[in-house]
Amino acid sequence: MTGTGPPLLWLTLHYTDNDLISPGPASKHWMDTLSKFFTIIKFDMRGCGLSERQPGSMTLDDWVADIEAVVDAAGLAQFAMMTVCTGSYAAIEYAARHSERLTHLVIYGGSVRGRLRRELSMAQREDALSALQVYESGLDGRSEFAATFRQVFTVQFLPDATPEQLAAIDAILNERMTGAIAAQSVREFYQLDLSARAQSIRVPTLVLHALHDILYPLSEGQKLAALIPAARFLPVASNNNMLLEGETAWPLVRETVLSFLDARLDVDSGKAAVNLTIRQCEVLRHVANGKADKEIARALSLSPRTIEMHVARALKAMGCKTRAEAVHHAVQKGLLSPE
Repeated sequence: MTGTGPPLLWLTLHYTDNDLISPGPASKHWMDTLSKFFTIIKFDMRGCGLSERQPGSMTLDDWVADIEAVVDAAGLAQFAMMTVCTGSYAAIEYAARHSERLTHLVIYGGSVRGRLRRELSMAQREDALSALQVYESGLDGRSEFAATFRQVFTVQFLPDATPEQLAAIDAILNERMTGAIAAQSVREFYQLDLSARAQSIRVPTLVLHALHDILYPLSEGQKLAALIPAARFLPVASNNNMLLEGETAWPLVRETVLSFLDARLDVDSGKAAVNLTIRQCEVLRHVANGKADKEIARALSLSPRTIEMHVARALKAMGCKTRAEAVHHAVQKGLLSPE
């Protein structure tokens, strides 16, 4: 558990660089951002990381049971959940069973159907089955071509990652799972179709999906969002399954997720503990950079009157009389970086 604030369960399955102690470049910026607003609960699913490496059974019911165990152990009555990639399968099923426990659900780069349950050409189906045959040896660190195979596999998830980022991710993946576990889990993923289950979810849901995701087509994200009754869909201008920090779309995605989760920064203004909405924080950053209301309005696609409203509410929340005073307090408390 890291960070402070309301609980947020971060759910991934196996192929991720979100190491419990030191996340890699595909996850670190998410952890750094979310931990400012939430207490993040994350855990290693069965078969990977610090969890039992020979769990025996590896099914959807098993994964959901693991989530239930962690939630109960953490004493969570209600919480938000964010899941990425293959974690979407377990998240959909958990949300279908326990909508009353969730306040919000965010799904990034996920799918409602496994690869073999989608509309595939004969060649695509053969490719999928061939991939299964090489997962076990190809992702096993003891094999001769393991490092090369893992890199090729990772590039499909993150085609725009730098060689340095790929190397850092590979180092984590090599420690987090074995080829046998990867193959066992992928076999289960391939056969899942949670379309009916998604329709029973009664949780405000945000579905985000890269426009040019190689492994998880945009159409799968669109289908998932269409099935969940209270879902909003946001296409992301990216080639990567998981958005990297340096990408142009990161600021918009970051603010969209935080706004959806109603994230608020607790700020001790020196007079009283207050909290600011993510939009108020964003407006203050522009104020700190010397921008006028009209300039801020153009940058955020809002009206100048709306900017005035956000500034006024931020001043009131912080107990400040002037914009300069509010910026000063925000810098002191780490809300803004001094420039």
